[in-house]
Order: sequence, then structure tokens, then C-alpha cells
Amino acid sequence: MKRVLPIIIVILLIIGVGGGVVWSILASRYKPTEEVMDYAAEMGLSENEYAITLNQEVLKEDRAVAIDGRVYLSMALVTETINSRFYWDDNEKLLLFTTPTEVMMITPDQQGYTVKTWNGSSDADEGYMIVRTYNDSYYVAADYVKAHTQMDYAEYTEPNRVVMATKWAEQQIVTLKKDTAVRYKGGVKSEVLRQATKGEKMVLLEAYDDWSNVATEDGYVGWVSNKTLYDAETETPEAPAFDEPEYTSIHKDYKINMGWHQVMSAAANSNLSSVLTSAPGINTLAPTWFSFSDTNGGVTSIATQDYVDTCHANNIEVWALFSNEFPGDDGTIYFDSSKTDEVLGYTSKREQVIRNVIGYVNQYGIDGINIDFELISQEGADDYIEFIRELSIACRANNIILSIDNYVPEYTYYYNRREQGIVADYVVIMGYDETLPSSETPGPVASLNFVRKGITDTLNVVDKSKVINGIPFYSRVWCTTPDGTVSAFACGMSEALGYLTAHGVTPQFLEDIGLNYGSYTSDKDGNFYEIWLQDATAVEEEMKLIREFDLAGVAEWKIGFESGTDIWNTISSYLQ
Repeated sequence: MKRVLPIIIVILLIIGVGGGVVWSILASRYKPTEEVMDYAAEMGLSENEYAITLNQEVLKEDRAVAIDGRVYLSMALVTETINSRFYWDDNEKLLLFTTPTEVMMITPDQQGYTVKTWNGSSDADEGYMIVRTYNDSYYVAADYVKAHTQMDYAEYTEPNRVVMATKWAEQQIVTLKKDTAVRYKGGVKSEVLRQATKGEKMVLLEAYDDWSNVATEDGYVGWVSNKTLYDAETETPEAPAFDEPEYTSIHKDYKINMGWHQVMSAAANSNLSSVLTSAPGINTLAPTWFSFSDTNGGVTSIATQDYVDTCHANNIEVWALFSNEFPGDDGTIYFDSSKTDEVLGYTSKREQVIRNVIGYVNQYGIDGINIDFELISQEGADDYIEFIRELSIACRANNIILSIDNYVPEYTYYYNRREQGIVADYVVIMGYDETLPSSETPGPVASLNFVRKGITDTLNVVDKSKVINGIPFYSRVWCTTPDGTVSAFACGMSEALGYLTAHGVTPQFLEDIGLNYGSYTSDKDGNFYEIWLQDATAVEEEMKLIREFDLAGVAEWKIGFESGTDIWNTISSYLQ
């Protein structure tokens, strides 16, 4: 026994030492770290820069800066994320902010700025420089942005942070049961952002089994242990007081029945009398009168006083169409995306265009402007909507109706229809060209599902009281050669049906697309021809949709392609 005892003691000592080592290792592994993160270094902040948290998201690629004791936000953050009504003209180095009646024009690094209305301009001064240059980039004073935006922002130091909110949707809020650390990542070994105290409330971003991702009131987005949290509760933050600008609109107390009247010269206006005779029930005409004469803001007009006077004598309004067509070397005019960008990208050129167009409208007593700018590039979309805003100021001041044509949202998703629906009087859907002539697969101009989708997509962002749906009076005749080559040309209703009739074809109604269809093979060349007819049946189906959605009216492209007065009678019957 005496020999065994020392051995037992040694074994116990070994076990004790080993257990202590194991305990030390385990304690080291699971003991929470108290190391505080160098947040400024992590965010890559220089001395006068601020990290930004916007709507509980840390913007790691953006910085605010402090200049002369005032917080400034990057131009891109302001114009692209916070408030798109701030517009930066990079060509003329101007920041613009547009209201229903004014345009504020701000030059970087100058304290005063200009306020322009339709009738003149004045000087203004906020007591500080609104736009500053920093590291060859432009920044906007957060105070000025807040003055024109429903926005909250707060500034924190040590480390430098700016916390902003522009959304006020329902949130999940958690409350701390006890003091705890807010960590950069989930887990006790992650560095500490800061210590939080019992009773503090945080926005719950996402909850996992052991840890939750939260946003603190002072701009940290991190992680806390679920053991320290009470169950989440739903709260809706209170939005700060803000006076939204009031955009007044002209709204007719009747359904619009607008025919696009294509005229290629001033002399062509003389056929108005035949139009009025053949289109009973029409109450608005949009003659194709205005286009660009150059890329400096010049506008060409082929308007005539007789046309306007005759329309007014027949209780028909004139909404003159203004297209982004430019003169070519051969004397014809054509849509040009790059030239449009060249004009709309300059504040001075936009101003010149608007002065020219409004001048013509007032000269002839025209009732409205119908903007038909096509092929707008995605890069030029901000310039385009700024042009619309500025044009709306002039129209509002002169009691001129402003309507804007758009192809269906599926094709032009980057057009800002929401803003169009606010600043303009009417938004027109060009509910056609479902299948373009360049397509390798023949198809209809406007199947019923295509038209319906164009309407519903538009109504997602524009009130129905402002939406007019444009319908086609033309069909495309598709030709597929024996070798598989596909081509197409457009024609009016009577001509399209005539091709089928001449070949003994009776069109069949296709219920799934709401159109009559016919096809034949030519004995002469073996070509296969197909036509999805835009006829009286198609018009009635489209008018049923306009009535179903209680839209503001209908527009037709184009007058002269219809098959007879029966088409107009059908349209009128659905607008009652």
C-alpha cells in the first residue's frame, strides 16, 4: 500500500495538471473577447471622413466628409439613392433641384445660387456653400438635402459616423435584457463595435439560432447574442415632418380619345377636314409638328393656325406631338439616341428647347404638348426625366397640358414612369410593337396579354386617372422565304385584310391572344405569309381592357390606317 500511494498521488497530479490545461484551453476558446474594433481603420476613414449608415445598411463604398464643420454627402449618393430630384449636370457642372414651379441652380464652391421660374430668376443664399469640391469629387451639404427630402440624419464622432433614414416602413425591434457587446460578426471571438446597455432598443435585421444581426440607433450594424434579447416587437418609425411639394395637374372631366395625326409638312395640315369627317367621336388630335432642328436646342415647327382654329371650332383640342427626331443629310428626319443625349445632357440646351416649344404653343394657341421621345438610352434616362420636370414647370405656368408617350414598361423599364405620373398630366402607353420588324420570329403587333401587361405594369406606378392606352391601327405582314429568311412591313387595316381576301383566306380568331389570324403560301415565289390582324375585333378587345381598368382614355396610331367609321364608333361606345 505504501508503494501504491505515491503512484496514485502522481496520477492525480497529472490528471489535475492536465485538466487545468484542458480547462485553460477551453476557457481561452470560449471566453468572449473584449477587444474593440478600430472602426475608422476598418472603414478606411481619413480624419475628416465619416462612415455612412443609410436605412440600417452600412455603405462601405461611400463616405461623407466634414468641410468647415458641416457634413457633406457624395453627389452620387444624393442623386441616385437619397432623392433623384437632385440632378447633377456634369457637362455644365451644376446641381439642380426642381420643384413644381422652380429650378434651383447651384454652382460648386459658391455660396449664392440662382432660383429660376418660368417668368424670371432670383438670387438665393443658404448661408453656406451647398456643393463643395473634395478630392476632385463633388459633395452636397446634408442640411440642404434634408431641407428638400423627408430624411433624418445624425452625426456621431469617435469614430466618425453619419446615420440617415429615408424609409419609414414597419420594423422588427428587439430590446436588450442586460448589458452586452455589439460585435462586428456573430460569435464571442469577434471584435466589439461598442458596449450596449440593458433596455437599449435595436432594429432586428435577421435572426439565427444563437446570434442576431441588428442595427443600433447610432449607426452600427453588428451582432448580439440571442440570450441577451427579448422577443422582437413590430414598430413603425415616425417619419419626420415634411411638406411634400404639390404638383398640380390638368385633368379633363371626360375620357380622352386622342388620334395621332402624322403630317410630314405644313402643307399636309390641309387634310384636316377629311380627318374630322372620318373620325367621329375624337376629342383630341396630336399632329406630328415639332422635332429638333439641331443639337443646340433648336426646334422645328410645321404648325399652322388654321389647323388649330378648325379643331377648336369643332371642340377638339390639339396636343402637338414633339418627337426627338433630327434632320438627316438627305433631308429626312429620324430618331437619334445619341443626339438626344447631346441635347438633354446640358441644362442650357434643355432650357432653350423648352423656350422654343412653349413659344410655338403660345403662338398658335395649342392646348397641349405630347412628348414622343423614343430610343432614350439608359445612360440618358436621368437627363430625360429632368427635361420632363423642367418642361412641366413651363406647362404648369402656361396652362398647357403635358402628356408623355412610352413604350410598354417591359421594353423601357428604366424610364421613370413614377415621376412622369407625378409631374405630367397624362402618361400614354404605346401598347404595340410587341413583335418588331427586325424579329426573326413572326408575331402580332399587340396581343391581348401584351396590352394587359403594359397597362398593369404602368398602373403599378401611375394613377389610372392619368393613364391613356395607345392602340395600333396597323398590322404587319410577315414573309418567310423557303430558305427561312424573315421580313415584315406595316400596313393599315383594309390593306392587311385585303392580302388575305385576295388569297381566299378567311381569318380565324385566336382566343389566347385576342386577334384574328390568317396565313397563305404564295404560288409565285413559295413564300409563306402571316398576318395577325389589328382590325375591328382587336380594337374592341383593347377597348374592353381600357374600360376594365377605367383608364383616362385611348390614343390611336395612326389616323388613316383605320378601316372606316365603324372603328371610331366602337371606340366611342367604350368611352361613355
